[in-house]
Amino acid sequence: MGKLSDEPKERAELAKFAAKVLQEPLQIRLLSDRVYELLTDELRQQKERVGRNYEGRL
Repeated sequence: MGKLSDEPKERAELAKFAAKVLQEPLQIRLLSDRVYELLTDELRQQKERVGRNYEGRL
């Protein structure tokens, strides 16, 4: 966690970011979709690695 003196600055930065997001909801949706795609791809790859490792132990 940050210092207490940084809190107002952090809140101001978050408020500025939130205002920007509200102006560009499509960009945030596209970013969210891409992040979801990358995470699901990573999970699939991890499952494949675990599956190969498990099969090798039998």
